[in-house]
Amino acid sequence: MSDWPLLKMQEIASKKFDSKNVSPEFRECFIQNSLAYENDWVTLENVKNVLSGNACGLDPKKVAVIENHAKALSFVIDLCNSGEKLDENKLKDLHEILMAGIGTGGLYRNVDISVKGSNHTPPSHLKVYDRMKKYFETLEDSSGDVFEKIAYSHLQLAKIHPFLDGNGRCSRLILAYEMMVHSLYPVIIPSNNKEKYFQALEEFKVNKNIVPFVTYLKQLEQSYLEK
Repeated sequence: MSDWPLLKMQEIASKKFDSKNVSPEFRECFIQNSLAYENDWVTLENVKNVLSGNACGLDPKKVAVIENHAKALSFVIDLCNSGEKLDENKLKDLHEILMAGIGTGGLYRNVDISVKGSNHTPPSHLKVYDRMKKYFETLEDSSGDVFEKIAYSHLQLAKIHPFLDGNGRCSRLILAYEMMVHSLYPVIIPSNNKEKYFQALEEFKVNKNIVPFVTYLKQLEQSYLEK
């Protein structure tokens, strides 16, 4: 697969994806794949059923997880279409939508944590506010490679792990938002390829190496644009 220039990707993406008219199929697929990373019970069928108003006997908490993600996806799409910037308050609003009825939302964690299966320990809760301030300052900088900035928006949020729960879901939504803002197709990271995804995340968290994820992101983008 050759490495397409950014302008070519943006030109094709503008014909493949319209943020003002997002298909139900995209929403369903995005929600199913994003949720399946931390919830192995999530299937495309039960996502479709919940979004169509037919919960099929699913536990109310599971229904809320799916409905919240659908509302959160709509939130970032609307944010993109309105031209509003993603800031700290908007991120907390997004997280509050994700966690409605199932956990504490919109508040940074006040305890130190570890992440199962990772060699990286998120920063102390005492450092979260400072790290998040620097995170948004970096996103404000319009210079540099577009794909690196988009990758950073996702990776650094996952690395800081500012919330007690929902960090993965939140960071994947931010990735979609940043891709739409930069006139690219908001790729769906396939849950059946989680090993490659987690390896790229870990490489950034542990070694501060953004290249593997940038490469993976470009490959995903090009594969969607070629369909």
